[in-house]
Amino acid sequence: MPAKHQAQTSIWQNLNLLNIKIKVGRFLINLALLIISTFFALLLCEIVLLLMGWRPLYVSPERDRFWKYDPLLGWAHQPGQEGIFETPQFRTSVHINQKGLRDREYSYERENNTGRILVIGDSFAWGYGVEESERFSELLEASLGVEVINAGVSGYSTDQEMLWFKEEGVKYDADLVILFFTGNDIGDNYRQQIHTIYYKPRFVREEGQLILTGYPVPRADQTAKSIYFLSQHSALAYFLVQNYFDLLPFYRSFNVKANSTVSSISDTNSVGESFELTVALLDEMRKIAESKEAQFMIVATDGWWNSPSGETYIDLLDTLKASGFLVLDVESMMGFDPEVMHIPNDGHWSREGHEFVAEKIKNLIENNEMLNQPLHQDHIGWHQ
Repeated sequence: MPAKHQAQTSIWQNLNLLNIKIKVGRFLINLALLIISTFFALLLCEIVLLLMGWRPLYVSPERDRFWKYDPLLGWAHQPGQEGIFETPQFRTSVHINQKGLRDREYSYERENNTGRILVIGDSFAWGYGVEESERFSELLEASLGVEVINAGVSGYSTDQEMLWFKEEGVKYDADLVILFFTGNDIGDNYRQQIHTIYYKPRFVREEGQLILTGYPVPRADQTAKSIYFLSQHSALAYFLVQNYFDLLPFYRSFNVKANSTVSSISDTNSVGESFELTVALLDEMRKIAESKEAQFMIVATDGWWNSPSGETYIDLLDTLKASGFLVLDVESMMGFDPEVMHIPNDGHWSREGHEFVAEKIKNLIENNEMLNQPLHQDHIGWHQ
């Protein structure tokens, strides 16, 4: 090959190489600018959300210290576990008995034919933020002279409470079952995943029947764990995740309306779209209680209300009362002072709140002679 042609080829090769380097350089510069601009945009959003009062996901320490995975319920207490439960608002001691309850040891069988009350519920029943001895259940036990077994588990929804009662709670042969209901149960009963990472069972209604889905409850995968980690360290991440999960009930509600049958439309119109599932779950619990000749009552609070369809807490109370439930709306009663009876910057009941709740439950039990005469009513069916 002539030297002149070789020189021209070499020049073209160098030019092409230079052109490639320039393009690569421009791409890297644009990529760097994109990364930097995205970083500052995210940082700006993080700062704005913090200024607006948003914070990263707070993870209650009791989840790591006292919970274990459960294939039916999602999570349950670790039997025999004990330790200190501390947050910025309080410091309490927790002991879980050998049957997985935050309570002293109780046998399934009664002793000396003593009257028995079984308490089922979430963190309000569990005694979030107070010592075991300060809970309404211990105060009731002392004032009524009966056994009061506290089976509350922080974070539970009505579906988990019903399943626990059906599988385990009935073994305690109670005279009275008290179900604690919190406002967030309405929306959470429609979800299979809550608090970003925790899976739970979920029921659907088909032709008037409760059908259990999502069993066994899945464990969190690596993606969920990563999202959970980011939510704990970033207000923006938590904001995005929270809004995503808040929109899920609306999406599901739309699908239910689009695919509902005549019978399900009738159910929805009779009890309210967002109440239908909850009322069915509560009615099943009442049915189970009365099959054991036990009475059933509900203690309700509107804490963290999350109805997906716009109904109010008052609408729920009206629906429950129309369905024949005995409901104690404890925080609306004269004398309840949120400034004193809620833990500051938390929302759960303080020691004074538990004292107030114990007194009102005692009055209701005595006025209605609930430890003497069981009720009998019709129910909504359930099968697995």
